[in-house]
Amino acid sequence: MDGLCASGLDHAMTPSKLYLSAWVSQARNPLRHTLTLQVIALVSWIPIAWGIGHAVAAVSRAQPVWLPLGIAVLGLAARVLASWLADSASAQAGQATTAAARRDIFARVARVGAGQLLGDSAGARASQIVDRTQKLSGYAARWWPGMRLAVIGPCLILVAVATQSWLAAVLLLVSVLVLPVFIWLAASETAATARAQQASLDTLSSAFQSRAAKFGLIRVFRAVARETAQLEAAAETLRERTMKILRVAFLSTAVLEFFASISIALVAVYVGFKLLGVFPFQTGETITLAEGFTVLVLVPEFFAPIRRLASLHHDRADGVAAAGMLGPWLDQGADSSLQRLEPLPRAPVLTFDHAVLAYRDSARPSLPFSFVAAPSRITALAGPSGSGKTSCLLALLGHVDLVAGRILVDGQPLQPGESLSRSAAYLRQAPWVTEGTLFENIALARPQAAREEVEAAAREAGVLTFAAPERGGLDQPLARFGGGLSGGQRQKLALARAILRNAPLLLLDEPTAHLDEEAETAFLQLLRKIGKDRTILIATHTERVMAFADEVIDLAGPREVTGR
Repeated sequence: MDGLCASGLDHAMTPSKLYLSAWVSQARNPLRHTLTLQVIALVSWIPIAWGIGHAVAAVSRAQPVWLPLGIAVLGLAARVLASWLADSASAQAGQATTAAARRDIFARVARVGAGQLLGDSAGARASQIVDRTQKLSGYAARWWPGMRLAVIGPCLILVAVATQSWLAAVLLLVSVLVLPVFIWLAASETAATARAQQASLDTLSSAFQSRAAKFGLIRVFRAVARETAQLEAAAETLRERTMKILRVAFLSTAVLEFFASISIALVAVYVGFKLLGVFPFQTGETITLAEGFTVLVLVPEFFAPIRRLASLHHDRADGVAAAGMLGPWLDQGADSSLQRLEPLPRAPVLTFDHAVLAYRDSARPSLPFSFVAAPSRITALAGPSGSGKTSCLLALLGHVDLVAGRILVDGQPLQPGESLSRSAAYLRQAPWVTEGTLFENIALARPQAAREEVEAAAREAGVLTFAAPERGGLDQPLARFGGGLSGGQRQKLALARAILRNAPLLLLDEPTAHLDEEAETAFLQLLRKIGKDRTILIATHTERVMAFADEVIDLAGPREVTGR
């Protein structure tokens, strides 16, 4: 990871807290500014307290109050300015930390490939990348400086109080000794609750995304009420766990306020009795009216950073819980960064020679595969689900490990960690379509392509048959998830991307699974048309596709090739 490289940390052995530390370190400058400004704002309270105390004493003696009030006003101005600048620096620190985490995630995906995103649904991954990384912002922006200010601030105020009354300082010091145990107990409970709450957010995001993508099917099968109930149940779980976090936060704040109020009351009683001269014990000090008022104004500020820290424990818990998920996820396959081979100059001959495949960290490797996929021919991989069709395709992209045997590309072995992604176009059952125009969706394959090239690819793939001029042609807008496009139109759009990419290798995973017979026939004819100078490997269990293919490899039975 880029951030961890900068910190000199070992990828494979880095625990989640070191990931969190590395991301926070990317915001070190704004964090230092935040802490410095917060300390200045807190110290500014000392001249305010001094000015108020001496102004009250001056009024009682009928003396001018302009000097102490002026000092108090200057302290107030410094406090307001420092607080404003601290808030700005704090926001910058939170943004820098979140950006560092997202930068590392996308850098890992760029190196390892889209296989890094496997293991969770698209909605859950989106929630993790967007929502979980955003949780790191509060950790850096509020908890990190707040934790340090909770140590530095009370010490500075305690020194200021001691200059006015040493016994008042001792009372404050004794009262604060019980707080660390209470804060530790509150932090432990909040951390566990935050992990559960973030898991519920992932679940809700995944459920919502999957149902939004399949809303048409849900309506067709009259399952709107059932699916809505499932979303409501997921939302209710998230609400309950969020409210539990808030209950813990409010309870911890209330208990802390109780201890702080008792301590302030003790100091106030002591100062009041000393000023009245009725304190029953000798303390070896005499408190003036100015000193007494100064102490009373300073004491609430002694507890202010500690009070704030108690309310910030949910920021800490959120950040630690987010790093606890993101760190292990990024560590998965940390040593398996892909080496994308240079684009092939022509359609390759692919040879699987007793190749045994396995998904990363899987204890169940496949049976040996042996077959040849030749250029200008359609090679179909047949077999039931789980027979290894998709594994063969993903092995060429580097997302499935070669355990034994060989995979040859034009007679040269494909080494572990090597990928043909720069030479391949991969088509799934349901091609991904984003909100935008047809032109923009096709141009995703090669963003720098000229408009004429995009139009030529669309024409060859048959996209222009449904991109009617009266609707805007290729500038026709598409709804979210490609709403309005049929399954066959989506596949034509995907073929246009493959043509624009000029990939000599086409890998198709059940591309006709959701097409009717007419659309399937039209798609296969297009595939034959564009496959003259390409090697086409298609995973299927459809009889019509197998009948259309030049060669069929039955991965479920004997490893024999049936040619046409």
